[in-house]
Amino acid sequence: MINMQPFKYKRPLNAAKLNKCIILERKISETKDEEGNVHPSKWLEFVKVWAEPKTPFGTGFRSEIFQGNAEFVIKLINFTIRYREGINSAMRVRYDGKLYEIKSVIDIDEQHKEMCLICEERSNWQN
Repeated sequence: MINMQPFKYKRPLNAAKLNKCIILERKISETKDEEGNVHPSKWLEFVKVWAEPKTPFGTGFRSEIFQGNAEFVIKLINFTIRYREGINSAMRVRYDGKLYEIKSVIDIDEQHKEMCLICEERSNWQN
């Protein structure tokens, strides 16, 4: 029997699965110019990366929330990307014409090789 040391044998990143281009956006807060004019906050492109989108399966991964007369549908999706510094949960993902709020950023196995972005798509996103 072979004794394998823990964490010595790592699974390699399968780059072929990173076949969808996503755009990570960050929000720029409200600013004032030299003349005192206020410019509202807006979302700007941070980086384009290749990702593997995965939709979790099961019954608990879709929520319908009612507030007043409005219905909100929340869908979860996970994006696996190569590790990159500077990505956080204050950002959002633009993919396939839809916007996703980043709920959590996970460094897979804490190896700084790949990360998982756990995101929510809302049916009535406010810009």
